[in-house]
Amino acid sequence: MARKRVPSTIDILIEAVARLGMSPKSVDLEALRTHLDLPEFGGYVQDARVARALRAMTASRTFAETGVETLRKAVPALRALVSKDRGITWSVRVTIPLLDDGRLDLRIAVQPDAAALNILKGMAHRNDPIWRLEDLRTAVSEIAARTSRSLHKPVERLREQIRLDLREVGADASAYIAHLDRSLRSRPFDIGENLDRSLSSTLAPVRKRAKAVAREDSRLRRLRDQVGFGAYIEKFTAARRMNRRILFHMGPTNSGKTYAALKVLTRAETGTYLAPLRLLALENYETLLERGLRAGMVTGEEVLGEANPTHTARTIETADLMRPVDVAVIDEIQMLADPDRGWAWTNALFGIPAKTVIVCGSDDALAYVRRAAEAANESLDVIAFARKSPLVLLDEPVPLEAVEPGDAVVAFSRRAVHENREILVARGHSVATIYGALSPEVRRAEAARFRAGEARVLVTTDAIGMGLNLGPLKRIVFSAVRKYDGVAERPLTHSEIRQIAGRAGRYGHQEVGFVAATDETGIAPLRAALDGAPTAPAADTRFFVRPDLIAINAVAEEMQTHRLHDVLTHFARATFYAGSPFQPSALEEILEVARVVDRARLPIHEKFAFSVCPVDRRDEASMSVLERWTQLRAAGQTVPALRANLRGELDYQERTVKLASAYLWLSRRFPDTFDDVEAIRAMRGHANGAIEQHLRETATRKVERRSRRAAGAR
Repeated sequence: MARKRVPSTIDILIEAVARLGMSPKSVDLEALRTHLDLPEFGGYVQDARVARALRAMTASRTFAETGVETLRKAVPALRALVSKDRGITWSVRVTIPLLDDGRLDLRIAVQPDAAALNILKGMAHRNDPIWRLEDLRTAVSEIAARTSRSLHKPVERLREQIRLDLREVGADASAYIAHLDRSLRSRPFDIGENLDRSLSSTLAPVRKRAKAVAREDSRLRRLRDQVGFGAYIEKFTAARRMNRRILFHMGPTNSGKTYAALKVLTRAETGTYLAPLRLLALENYETLLERGLRAGMVTGEEVLGEANPTHTARTIETADLMRPVDVAVIDEIQMLADPDRGWAWTNALFGIPAKTVIVCGSDDALAYVRRAAEAANESLDVIAFARKSPLVLLDEPVPLEAVEPGDAVVAFSRRAVHENREILVARGHSVATIYGALSPEVRRAEAARFRAGEARVLVTTDAIGMGLNLGPLKRIVFSAVRKYDGVAERPLTHSEIRQIAGRAGRYGHQEVGFVAATDETGIAPLRAALDGAPTAPAADTRFFVRPDLIAINAVAEEMQTHRLHDVLTHFARATFYAGSPFQPSALEEILEVARVVDRARLPIHEKFAFSVCPVDRRDEASMSVLERWTQLRAAGQTVPALRANLRGELDYQERTVKLASAYLWLSRRFPDTFDDVEAIRAMRGHANGAIEQHLRETATRKVERRSRRAAGAR
């Protein structure tokens, strides 16, 4: 008996599709068989199942054409490879930063896990790219986190190799990074057992080539720098005669780098310490006195100490670029990158006349320092310092209700500081307060209250990032991880987070420093900054500069004008050309002030002095006072001391202190006009006292009131 012929599954499907009222020619029958997981022959199947499969295939095909693109935008880490038959192969692109600014990333291709694949299949089946989208994002994030953890050791080894390469190439770090980044972008790695070995073997020659590219770029850059820096460098004649040696004490906060520099300074016969803040200048002036040295202090407002001192502590803007010394210490050298004040660090780095110049700061300044040393043809030795006590990020948030004695709560506006302060006072804490609008005297007094235990908690802005001895501070609690920088609100940079967080756990006071956020959303940015990739060197190593009086007078004479605004505009065009090693420091703000001072009939060098006076340029009332002062100077009249209401609100007292400081600054330039110095000092002292009294009273008043109520209840 002949065996019955088994029909092919394709023939069976042709009949089923026809029964469903569709033309078999319109259906990819082989794809349908595969979708139904049927054998080649005898694949009998119910029509209902065929109909469901056809609907699913249509949805998947449509999803491949339109939904995939929507999903890529919604979950950027997802990658999709769509085949000719509209099949989709998914992968997850895990990006691991090798530097902290997004310029150098390692890209790993990882297969989605079962949870992610099930969601993706469900989306395709429904042709709905937002179905369980949040669940998909969570699954992809978990895949990325697992992958990053599994690669922690090889990635750390690679980061250390890159860190050493960057120290080697120095000023040409950008060329090295650009070449290495192009190579990494062109070759994503697949996760696998041999990835560790693959990273090392594949990237070793790439790193070697990147260093060679940096060296080639270095030759061209040095030729350009010889032209671009030439006149600027040579104007510092005293420094150029010294054959200076530059030491870079490079390390994070609380690493002892400045302490080591001050030891060298105090052993020298003559020296100077250049501070970023008047407060730090004062602290180190007192340190020099304590060590029995003939010391002095110079700031924009005052001169303290003995005449002709052997050692001085100065704010960096007052650096003496004519008097040679044995040792100069320039603190917080990374401030070279600050648009407002970077010009002062540029002047000091190139112009301080010292046999040994010790610059202290974080590793992101290395490219700047090396470029400066090369341009000036001076030797540079880099001494790396490590943090002396560990810094630990807490995995759980610390809300304001859980703040403890010894904590500092950090915010990034005066308003937020006072809001945090009120909450903490209401919960029974005595609070010290520090923010930028407070004078150095008040900040110092508040820090002293915290150190002495009179205030148990500190509320502050990033003003604590530099200076201030905060001995018992054990934990930094970030109440925000974004700040307004004068232009827009932006996330804190990794460098800013590290600078602030590093204040916790001062060596000699605490064995460990702790860092926390007040809510869950702050933890990831803190972890990325503290445990993630190393600090990237500056992408732009142009130096901020500001014209000096010699340049101002020369341009004014050439242009035959006394209008400061015209002179500054011409200076900008002549100095900041394409390829220049310089960029303007806060020039737009100075130009705005120049329009104001140009209304007074003053010599141009006096107009320039008024334009750079440390007055709050964003405050209309302060600018009105400055304009009145210029008119009085032009009329040959003296400027009387400000009349202040000591019962005024806190912001009024803060403005009074700032204007008093500006008056004292101008009194050192125009003593015959700003001659009421003692009255101004007294007024500033009273205003500072009123501010400090307000902070003390409001730091404890609610606590005392509650204590009295509790006592009355008993």
